[in-house]
Amino acid sequence: MTKTKDEMEAEREAALKEVNHILDTTRPKGLGQGVSSGVSNIMQGAVGAVGVAVLMPTLGLAAGAKQGGILGGVVGLSGGAIAGVVGAAALAVGGKKERKM
Repeated sequence: MTKTKDEMEAEREAALKEVNHILDTTRPKGLGQGVSSGVSNIMQGAVGAVGVAVLMPTLGLAAGAKQGGILGGVVGLSGGAIAGVVGAAALAVGGKKERKM
């Protein structure tokens, strides 16, 4: 089942709202609140990066094994590991970027 453009856009908007809710985007009122918000966002990014690094190989293994047996599982695990490392690095280094709409 393929999704329509409107369904994909609605899912993207919902995901963007969730990310904005998770990562507090309000301006701090003082130094203490700014430091606290920054440390919180760094920790959330680190947890997200670890989650991606663990989840992607697992999903790749499951999808590959389902479609191609043992060899498919190995290929899926390898691809998932690469995707996990790249995704984790992007989350850890890049963080959240503000998008103007």
